[in-house]
Amino acid sequence: MHQSRKEQGVERSTRRLLHPDRREALLFSEFEEDIEAAAEWAAGTSSPRHGPRGERGF
Repeated sequence: MHQSRKEQGVERSTRRLLHPDRREALLFSEFEEDIEAAAEWAAGTSSPRHGPRGERGF
């Protein structure tokens, strides 16, 4: 069955409004992964490595 653009827009808006908790949960899970990765990265770089002339080298 064919829907008009207006009907499609209303349906999309309805879906967005009905599922904010799910979307929020997905965002938080992504942020949590990013935070964990950043914490692991920061723990690995807590002692800066220095180059031969004292400058920071990676």
